[in-house]
Amino acid sequence: MAAAAQALGPGLTAITFTGPHTVPGELAAAWALARRFRVHHVVREIDPLSLPEFRYNRRERCYACKRAIITRAWEITAAREIPVLWDGTNLDDLADFRPGHRALRELGVQSPLLAAQLGKAAIRSFSLGLGLDAARPSQSCLATRFPYDTELTREDLARVGRGEAWLRRRGFSRVRLRVQGDQVRLELALDEWPAFLAPRVRRRFTAFITALGFTGLCLDRTA
Repeated sequence: MAAAAQALGPGLTAITFTGPHTVPGELAAAWALARRFRVHHVVREIDPLSLPEFRYNRRERCYACKRAIITRAWEITAAREIPVLWDGTNLDDLADFRPGHRALRELGVQSPLLAAQLGKAAIRSFSLGLGLDAARPSQSCLATRFPYDTELTREDLARVGRGEAWLRRRGFSRVRLRVQGDQVRLELALDEWPAFLAPRVRRRFTAFITALGFTGLCLDRTA
C-alpha cells in the first residue's frame, strides 16, 4: 500500500475487513497506516462464522473465507469504478498450505509482490526505505490457533485474542496461543522467553489465562 500510494496518489483505496477472527490491534494499525499515507480507507465488518467451512475449522476454511471477502471487495470496487483489486501475497507464501490462494486466482485478484518475485526479506528491506516498521511480525487470523475440525465461536476466538493482546501490550512481538482442548500452548520468539519466564510476568499471565477459562498453560520454547 505504501508503494502504491507513492505511485498512484489519490487514485488508491485500501479495504480492510474485520470480524471476530481479527487479531486485536490489527484494525487500528491498518487505519493508522492508511491515514499516514493519506489513502482512502474503507472498513467493513464480515462474519466468517456464518460460513460452515470456517465455523467448523475445516482445512478449506481459508478458501471459503477468502471467497467471501473478495466477493465483498469486488462489490466495493465496482461501486467506486475501481478496475483492479490487489492483495499482499508474496513469494514466501507459496511455501505454505494456503487454500485461500485458489480463491484469489478464481476471482481475479492481482498480487503485485508475488508478480515481482518478492519474498518477506526483500519486502522488509524495501519497507525500511519507506519508513515502515520492518520488524512488525506478520499475523494470521485467530482461527489458526485452533485444531482443524474444531467448532469455533466468537467467545473462544475472543479469549485467544485477549490472551495474545495481554502479552503484546507488554512488548512481546511474535505471540501465538494454540488451543489444545481446555489448555493453551504458548509460542514466542526465542529471544523473548527470558522476559516471559521472569516470575512476575509468568505468574500474572498464568493467572490471566485461568481467568479466561483455560485450565492450563504449556510453553513451547522450540517454536
